[in-house]
Formats: sequence, structure tokens, C-alpha cells
Amino acid sequence: MSARTIMLIEDEKKMSKLYGVILENKGYTVVSVDSVDDALTTLENALPDIIISDIMMPVTNGIDGCKQIRERHGRDVPLIFVSALDDSKTVKDAFDAGGDDYLTKQSSLEDVMNRVELWLETPPEQRIELAEKSRTAWG
Repeated sequence: MSARTIMLIEDEKKMSKLYGVILENKGYTVVSVDSVDDALTTLENALPDIIISDIMMPVTNGIDGCKQIRERHGRDVPLIFVSALDDSKTVKDAFDAGGDDYLTKQSSLEDVMNRVELWLETPPEQRIELAEKSRTAWG
């Protein structure tokens, strides 16, 4: 069985490298891009098993990027936001755009990895329920 693929949309090189190394050490194939435009181009060739996206990025932010991903590719691929922002409007906007989960960059790397594994292990037919639980947890 081939490694599961994770797309990482992150413009901060240090964060991208850190997440990339940790995910690869867990056996995942990581496709790192530093903009929403690069993500959309890459997604035209192949869909990953999961997407992790920052929100604050130049040109197109992660929330608008999520909307575009959902318009073009539907909801088959779980999308987890990991952002420094934790205000209720941003979190609501992220879920409304089609995000499935939301973590802050203050979360431990272990928490992020556990959430990635949870989403990858959850059967597609149960993902809507899991996304609703994540949204509810944020209030």
C-alpha cells in the first residue's frame, strides 16, 4: 500500500519544513505548496488524502482558497485549518468555507498529528458528523 498523501498549504518556510519533516517521519507523502494558487494548480493533477492549510497567506487567504477547492473538487478530501488566528469570526468563516477542522498554531504538533490521523481513519460517510463535532467544539 502506498503512503497517504498530505497537501500542506503554508507560506511560512519554517512551519512548512517542520510539519513536512514530522509528517514524512510518520510515513506520509507530503506535497508542500506556499500559496493557494499553487495548491489549486497541484490539485488539478491529483487529489491528496487530506489538506492542511494556513489562513494568513499573501494574495489569496486560506479561507478563500478553501472555497475554491470545494467549488472545484467537492468535499471528498478533508481540509484542516492550522492557523495563528483563533477569533470566533475567523473560525466560523473557516468552517463556513468548507473547512472540516480547525486547530491553532499554538496546538502541539502531537495534537495536529493526532487530528490528521483521526481524519484519515474516519470513513468518508462519517466525516460530515466529525466536522460538525469539530465546529461545535469551537462554539
